[in-house]
Amino acid sequence: MRQGKDLGANFFWPLAVLAIFVIGLLVAVGIALVGEFDIAAKQREESIVNNGIAGRVDEIASSVLPQLVWDDAVRHLDNSFDLHWATDNIGTYLNKTSGFDDVFVLDGRDSPIFAASGGTVVPNGRIAPYAAYARSLIGKVRAQEKKRGRLPAVPPPNGVLAKPIQSSTIGRVHGQLAVVVATLIEPDFGTARPRGDRAPIALTAMYIDDDFLKAFADRFLLRNVHVHRGNKMFEKPLAHAPLIDIHGDYVATLEWSPENPGRKLLDQIALPIVNIVAFLAVFVGILYRRSRRMAQGLIASEARAAHMAYHDALTGLPNRTLFFDRLGHALDQMKRNGRPLAVHCIDLDRFKEINDTFGHNVGDELIQAAAHRMAQQCRSSETFARLSGDEFAIVQSDASSASAATLAARLCQVMAEPFNLSAGRVFVGCSVGISITQNADVDAGELLRQADLALYRSKREAKGHFCFFEEEMDAAVKTRRSLEADLRDALARDELQMVYQPQVNGRGLMTGVEALVRWQHPTRGEISPAFFVPIAEQSSLIMALGLFTLRRAFADSRRWPNLKVAVNVSANQIRMKDFVATIGELVEEMKVDPRRFELELTEGVLLRDDPDTQHSLRQLRNLGFSLTLDDFGTGYSSLSYLQRYPISKIKIDRSFIANLGVDAEAEAVVSAIVKLARALKLAVIAEGVETSDQLDSLTAAGCSDVQGYLFSRPIAGSGIDQLYKKRRTSLNRIVSTEQCRPTTGLATAA
Repeated sequence: MRQGKDLGANFFWPLAVLAIFVIGLLVAVGIALVGEFDIAAKQREESIVNNGIAGRVDEIASSVLPQLVWDDAVRHLDNSFDLHWATDNIGTYLNKTSGFDDVFVLDGRDSPIFAASGGTVVPNGRIAPYAAYARSLIGKVRAQEKKRGRLPAVPPPNGVLAKPIQSSTIGRVHGQLAVVVATLIEPDFGTARPRGDRAPIALTAMYIDDDFLKAFADRFLLRNVHVHRGNKMFEKPLAHAPLIDIHGDYVATLEWSPENPGRKLLDQIALPIVNIVAFLAVFVGILYRRSRRMAQGLIASEARAAHMAYHDALTGLPNRTLFFDRLGHALDQMKRNGRPLAVHCIDLDRFKEINDTFGHNVGDELIQAAAHRMAQQCRSSETFARLSGDEFAIVQSDASSASAATLAARLCQVMAEPFNLSAGRVFVGCSVGISITQNADVDAGELLRQADLALYRSKREAKGHFCFFEEEMDAAVKTRRSLEADLRDALARDELQMVYQPQVNGRGLMTGVEALVRWQHPTRGEISPAFFVPIAEQSSLIMALGLFTLRRAFADSRRWPNLKVAVNVSANQIRMKDFVATIGELVEEMKVDPRRFELELTEGVLLRDDPDTQHSLRQLRNLGFSLTLDDFGTGYSSLSYLQRYPISKIKIDRSFIANLGVDAEAEAVVSAIVKLARALKLAVIAEGVETSDQLDSLTAAGCSDVQGYLFSRPIAGSGIDQLYKKRRTSLNRIVSTEQCRPTTGLATAA
């Protein structure tokens, strides 16, 4: 005991000094972090406001388009100038409805022909203060007009002749800040046409006054907003956003008081920190009295450490080390008494989903509850251990197939019951793999591996299920590994082939093809993509397989310049960090136009719903690719995903098409999907169309784009070449020489 007292005294002063040092360090670090936090928050505010200014300028510019990109505007401002019309529809209207202070119209020679201020006609010379900005803005508009060339003679299918041409800036006019916009006056539907090669230009200005600033501040929740002339970007402690004109000069600086959340937090916690420090001072005094007890505590901690070395910290169950030790003893016992031994490998079915949804704390709570519930089903002679994560194992001695199955069934039954956690009621379930043996030569690792293989089969067949190990499982794993090696070699030797299935529209015209990969194994024959693609996804081959598919589709598509090409993309590819960059490099290398390609995604891509996936999909859209949601309706088809992700088309799964024409419920589902697509302004296509009745049902539902055996099987690129060359001949005549089995006509859209 005396040794314990001396040990306590020796511990006291070092701990006291350490406590004081740690407190001082924490205070210093806290103050530094507060400053860094406020700086970061201020920078975020400045970034948001900068984007907000740009967005507001774009909104102001867009507000004039209905009056200026208008057939009537061309008639009355270009074909013949109508002062009364210009006053009512340009000067007065833009002032009253959009708040523009000054409006000018310049003819094709860039000479002013109309001026209005405050909604009232004024002399054309009123444009003089705008001269510097007008020259630059008009120059940009004229350059865009020249680059675009003449308007098309016939409006395109969307009815709009051309994209509006505008240029805008923030400037200082009459000593006051203003948003100045130059807009090319041109027709919208083409019932009127400009007289010459150069259309009139409208110059509109909206002053940035107190009302403007107040509305902007209210929109972005800014305090004490005001404007300083020139560059005041380095004045502290205010937040700043530069107002830069078209020439790159600082016109003014927008200033406001930043939120400083760090400082507010520090003000709130200062008193609690002082109280904590005072408490710690008292605690240090008490610590001296209790330090004498530390010797006993150290002895106890050694015992706990010994326990923790062989037990799981979260559940208190035996860990992997103790499990293998107990399994070794059980195998030794089996050698002596000859009674069978069973190993159960258990995995929670929905643990990852719950852990990702509710967080690690709830995940830990679930692990503890599940461990407690399963432990109650085990006998004292059985070892129940947690191996890792949500994986558990049981060593069952003196086991028969019946007793092992009974235990596994009890585990599945009790785990199917809901768990009441702090986050609410959740359903998990478990899958069990069982390996049972009387072989005295088997080792512990092999027995657990066999149980793990049985677990894999159990989860694949049906969750909440148990399965015994069978020898063919081992053979299946070896076959899978062999095929993985063969697939790697096939990719290296370029032995895979591509086939293409035509896609047609409502007029029977071939508008595109879907690219599909095929593998003719030298000894096993043709291997289905449904088998070898998952092998690639579970290994490191999916990127190579995906690049092979895209490269071949890019190359073959050059022969069909008027066809869209759809290519399937795996969820694992989308999640790879350099996927988008690699695709961009391939586009550059192959010199193809991404706008001709649709990337077909399964709902598994969207279910991840993380910022990286969203960013990758938007990058692909920015490159020009269209994104199609494949097998729509077979998974978790959330409407929010269709709105959140940049999807442009959905593909109705063949499982819905199969019953069209014979099942009213299937027709109702397809009709609902088509209506949903229309409501979301998405294109829609149906796959697996094999009969004329199915085609008629789809046409009645409003889905005119289809693909399936009714038109053509997937065929080699050479077959598509023939269809493309004979695009004015029906498919019945074309494929009669190619031994397809279509039942309707097909031509290629020129």
